[in-house]
Amino acid sequence: MAQATHIPAQQAKAESRRRSNVRSTLRDMWKHRTDYLFISPFYILFAIFGVYPLLFGVQLSLSRWQPGRDMVYVGLQNYHTLLFTDPELGRALLNTLAMLLWILPTGLGGALILAVMLNAKRLVGRSFFRTLFFLPFVTSQVIVAIVFQQLLDKNYGWVNLLLGKIGIPPIPWLTETIPAQLSITLLLHWMGIGTNVLIFLGALQSIDRELYEAAEIDGASGTQQFFNITLPLIRPVMLFMIITATIGLINLYAPVKLLTNGGPEGTTLTLFMRMIDLMTSVRYGEGAGFGFIIGGIVLLITLIQMKFLSGWWTVEGKLKQ
Repeated sequence: MAQATHIPAQQAKAESRRRSNVRSTLRDMWKHRTDYLFISPFYILFAIFGVYPLLFGVQLSLSRWQPGRDMVYVGLQNYHTLLFTDPELGRALLNTLAMLLWILPTGLGGALILAVMLNAKRLVGRSFFRTLFFLPFVTSQVIVAIVFQQLLDKNYGWVNLLLGKIGIPPIPWLTETIPAQLSITLLLHWMGIGTNVLIFLGALQSIDRELYEAAEIDGASGTQQFFNITLPLIRPVMLFMIITATIGLINLYAPVKLLTNGGPEGTTLTLFMRMIDLMTSVRYGEGAGFGFIIGGIVLLITLIQMKFLSGWWTVEGKLKQ
């Protein structure tokens, strides 16, 4: 009986404490009402342009809707259609994963090598080369894609014209699978080299030069310094670059759309291109669902990368060796 009366007493005390905390919070909010007023524009705009579109997208992905007609709730039917009956989803996913496998390591690896070269003390004209490699970053993606399209045209492109001078027949850069994939690879490398080199260069310049001087005194070669000092110390930057580059490649649209339009035969179709195709076909519910599927894929790949790369090549690990 005593235990039965003790439990309601505890509940009443907890309820009283909760109400006291609420009143205290409300008093603090009223006390700082002017401060909240000044920061309110951000939250208002975020609610209008961030929260509301997200909630509307969730509703749209669970419905079938066309302009001028009522929105009809269909539950998970759009997701079922996309995952089990849409052949373009699997093709776009395989194309995107394939691009991740060959573009991600070659692009980031090449940018890191260039950043190491630009960070060398003995390099003549370092400022000029840094500016030169940064230029693609400030150039419009659309303009770059159109220029590449003109350069790689089979009949009138400058690339085939120069190859013809040395006896090589015209290459269908944009109309056959392997050449088209190679063309996209070159385009993306050219577009991303400036940003990647800039970030890697900032990471390299943050490393204390005394570490390299001490390694030279101990007789370490340049290669040993790179693998035992440089890579471990820029590991957080490497992880950041890998994750952001992965997100960028998964959401790739404009360059591939302009250069190859997803062809030939869908071999360069990306996930984001497929989503836009659904939207332009007035399949808004499926398009919204496809967007959330892309978000889930990005989240899954990011978690896998953070799981396997977060402890990769640490300074502590090298010291234990």
